[in-house]
Amino acid sequence: MDNWLFLTEQEILKEIGKRLKKIRLQHNLTQKELSEEVGLSVSTISLIEQGKSTTVESLIRILMRLNRIKDFESVFRIGENLELKLKFEKAKLKSERKRASKKIKSS
Repeated sequence: MDNWLFLTEQEILKEIGKRLKKIRLQHNLTQKELSEEVGLSVSTISLIEQGKSTTVESLIRILMRLNRIKDFESVFRIGENLELKLKFEKAKLKSERKRASKKIKSS
């Protein structure tokens, strides 16, 4: 899922969990290894990967260990939300259906 604009909070949490699990596996880490390195319980890691709610602190610990804190940083860039909204509105306008105008032939 690349566009989160129309997802519910629960759907976003599930997507975050899926992505964190995928990144953890890319780092060849078990839930137990990750939990020990970031100071969280295995059950907390498991719940996060299942899309359950978590604290921001837990998320930050995991992102730091997985070398993905830059991804989190991008959420809080100032001024980019407006730019994204404008891009979305422009794309929406371009994708709206257009009809040819009726041409009146003059005799």
